[in-house]
Amino acid sequence: MNSISLSTRLPRSSVVVLIACVATLALVLALCAQSALATSSQPDVAFAGSAPIIPYIIGGSESSISQFPWQVLVVGLHESEGEILETSCGGSILDPTHILTAAHCVDHKDTTTQYEANEFVVLAGASDVQAFKEDLFFKGIEPPPGAQAALVAGIRTHPYYVTSQTEIKDDVAVLSLASPLELSPSRNTASIPLVANGATPPPGTTLSVSGYGKEQGAESAGATGKLNSTNLSVSGGNSCQALVKSNEPVLLCVEGAGSSTCQGDSGSPLTEGSPAVQVGIVDFGLAGCPIGRPEASTNIAAGEIRDFIEGNESPPVAPREVSPPTVKWFGSSPVAFVPLTCEAGAWSGSPSLAYTFQPESASAQTLQNGPSNVFAPAGGLVGASVVCVVQASNAGGTSTARSQTTPAIVADTTPPNAAIGSLKCHLQSCVLSFAAWDPNGVAVSVQPTVAYTVTIKCPKRKGKQTSRKRICHTTKTSRLAAKTLSAGSFRASVSRLPYGEKLTFAVAVVNAAGLKAKPASAHTTLRKPKPKKGKR
Repeated sequence: MNSISLSTRLPRSSVVVLIACVATLALVLALCAQSALATSSQPDVAFAGSAPIIPYIIGGSESSISQFPWQVLVVGLHESEGEILETSCGGSILDPTHILTAAHCVDHKDTTTQYEANEFVVLAGASDVQAFKEDLFFKGIEPPPGAQAALVAGIRTHPYYVTSQTEIKDDVAVLSLASPLELSPSRNTASIPLVANGATPPPGTTLSVSGYGKEQGAESAGATGKLNSTNLSVSGGNSCQALVKSNEPVLLCVEGAGSSTCQGDSGSPLTEGSPAVQVGIVDFGLAGCPIGRPEASTNIAAGEIRDFIEGNESPPVAPREVSPPTVKWFGSSPVAFVPLTCEAGAWSGSPSLAYTFQPESASAQTLQNGPSNVFAPAGGLVGASVVCVVQASNAGGTSTARSQTTPAIVADTTPPNAAIGSLKCHLQSCVLSFAAWDPNGVAVSVQPTVAYTVTIKCPKRKGKQTSRKRICHTTKTSRLAAKTLSAGSFRASVSRLPYGEKLTFAVAVVNAAGLKAKPASAHTTLRKPKPKKGKR
């Protein structure tokens, strides 16, 4: 990932030889005591985030399982080349016999090959799991007081799951338990509902995350086994896009100003709101678990993920960006009121498209959002740069991609133009053809008129009386309705015009920036037709 080392949120990097036995033909786990955990099957990808050595999740707080009764520990014990390797992850309770976790929690290191289901045990209802791990060798699989343990009987991993140095996607697994958990407040256990399909939380949304993972970012640090929690925010932008790449529709980017998830938190739930719904599964982040940096979780709201969780072994595939979107404009620089056009680029999955225009700034407020890919920047955006964000959606999810940033928008200083093409009249009707255009392509409005002199009754003068009739004249100006023939070409017609008066036709043109064209006008006088001579 661009020379950025990633590490799973699951300690497997230091292989630990554990004193353990595998009992019975069913290979019932005899996990043993060691506080260090082996790393998960991921390539140096910090599956869950941290740089400074600070206490808790990293930068979180110690929590009670009663606050997060859906949280479980998923522990695996595996024999490899004569050694016993322990793996540890988080998970969440879907129902009494099903656990949601990350796919990389159940596979061999650097592969997508699963371990056997009966090599895993799930612990529920515990705020501190360290005693469970340390005493397991001596007490069999007996859980700590008040907690419950169940062996895993089956594993489903996403059919499109991929993990490599350059790509991680569809990192989700559903575990089936050999015996049901008792879900009740007295046992500190409860199922967690999932976010609605398609309801991906927008950037800025606060999410809660819990887990039993490392509380320090150093590679040599181990987990204490205590449940910790913190709040993270959904994030976006270029740093997030660089982390998740083309798999952004099935990944949710999050970050915390003073906290992060870390190894051992993989598979744990990210939740939103109260009552809580699960929106994500802790997946990966930067090596060392640095706080204040983006990390990725599996996006449960994406149809590609959600359909699998609900049992679909061939879920719809979310769109992926094939080539990036591009903003184009008229002329050498974008001009205020001149339309910008966002070309969507190429996408897989035949998605429907929507376009968001926003300034390239920290606030990134929305200027326009919807199906239109054309946006005319207002005068208030002079000096600002604009980007277009394309949202591509299908049944598998929604992907977004950002265009390049435009140069700073400049003010419009060039007025529009107007020209009379022709004026044709017959009897008391005339048709005016004219053109109106803007050199920068700014939208223009047109108003044709006709003016002529008419005779009116003179107004009475105060204090004066006269028997002589006075004749007064005034100019009558009528607005004409313009019909657009083609781009920049118009026509207007008028009837019931007077004979014998000078008629002045004029066209006023103003562009969206308020600049006016030089007046264009034409003149004519209508003559009464001579009466036809009758036959004698």
